[in-house]
Amino acid sequence: MIYGRRPRQLLVVWGASLVSIALIYWLEYSAPALHELLLPFYWIILALAFYLTWRWLRARSRKDRRGQDRRRTDRRDREDETTSS
Repeated sequence: MIYGRRPRQLLVVWGASLVSIALIYWLEYSAPALHELLLPFYWIILALAFYLTWRWLRARSRKDRRGQDRRRTDRRDREDETTSS
């Protein structure tokens, strides 16, 4: 676990990317004439997987402002104290 989060989203992204690449490879193996046409799709899939991985890591970094609960949990108690006084 990275920063207390489960890597399920990462596994889905990379699993879907590998399955997509395998399907493209199978299509390329079945029809070798499509090699030049399908080559950019490998790069697009890899770039998308790296981008989503980067976003996943960035959203869970320690510098994330939303990591701490910024709400005051004792706000209700303070209102009760001020109204009862």
